[in-house]
Amino acid sequence: MPPGATSPRGPLAEAERRSAVQDAVRAAGEGEGLDRLVRLAARVLRVPVAMVSFITGDREVIRAAVGLPEPWASQRWTPLSHSLCAQVVDQEGPVVLFDARTDPAYRAHAAVVEMGAGAYAGFPLRHGEHVLGAFCAADVVPRRWSEDDLQLLEDLAAAVSVELSLRVALEELEAVRSRERELARRLREGSRTDPVTGAADRRALDERLAEETARLARRPGELALVLLEVDGFARVTGIAGRRTADAVLAEVAARLHVALRRTDLLARTGDHEFAVVLPGTGARAAEELAQRLGHLVAEEPVAGWDVTVTTATAVHHPDRGADGLLADAAAAPRVQR
Repeated sequence: MPPGATSPRGPLAEAERRSAVQDAVRAAGEGEGLDRLVRLAARVLRVPVAMVSFITGDREVIRAAVGLPEPWASQRWTPLSHSLCAQVVDQEGPVVLFDARTDPAYRAHAAVVEMGAGAYAGFPLRHGEHVLGAFCAADVVPRRWSEDDLQLLEDLAAAVSVELSLRVALEELEAVRSRERELARRLREGSRTDPVTGAADRRALDERLAEETARLARRPGELALVLLEVDGFARVTGIAGRRTADAVLAEVAARLHVALRRTDLLARTGDHEFAVVLPGTGARAAEELAQRLGHLVAEEPVAGWDVTVTTATAVHHPDRGADGLLADAAAAPRVQR
């Protein structure tokens, strides 16, 4: 296919090819592997220029090169108008030129006129059914490429193609594993979150209390627990139904969250019961917080209902552990707020 001719690929196929190019360019990275191969090609073939490049929608991206003139060597790309490798992609096969300067189809090409290309041999880099770019060698003087020369370039292009396909596959595998890890994390979080209120569930509460009491066993400190019960919840459920009752619970939880620190934990422990874990908090501060929580709930109607809470507080004792703290809070005097 002469330079400037239209590629036979349709728009969809070309879009898929460009997407594959993006994957390959990313997977190729900036490592030494490709640079070593182009240096090997230049040394064995005794040519001044060798490179690996990819053809995007509007440019040739140079991923590895030796002997490329400036400014192309520094900027690592050329316009498609200056790319002989683009012809490899368009033809979906090798392009071999003895002397591009005398070839009627190529002598006016910008790579020849402006970059001084003479002899050129490029073989396609493939990923699946797509040609992504080329592994090429070039000289500024005419050259008759031997069968061994061309076989070497074809083999190097095939080796790079296999390497890129493996790298892309590994990236895709890691992406799948990352999505699986994220899904597992969300499932773990979901299993520890109450779907109605967004508060932690009983399992999360037990785990947090175990963590906090274990920490205090290593380094003494304070820990408090506040239990809250939504008063009259059965009446709301009986009159307005479960959906309204759930809306009341959700609003109560939202108001409680306002008063809590990031280190505190709000958990739903029953149908209309909550618990608040308060690290670094003593008895007086816990009681003051319980009073404030009661005020936040009662100051305005909750989902259209006048709602109050009853609270009980307890503090951690080293010899009681997590179960003991829960038992002490359950046995503590109840105060309606």
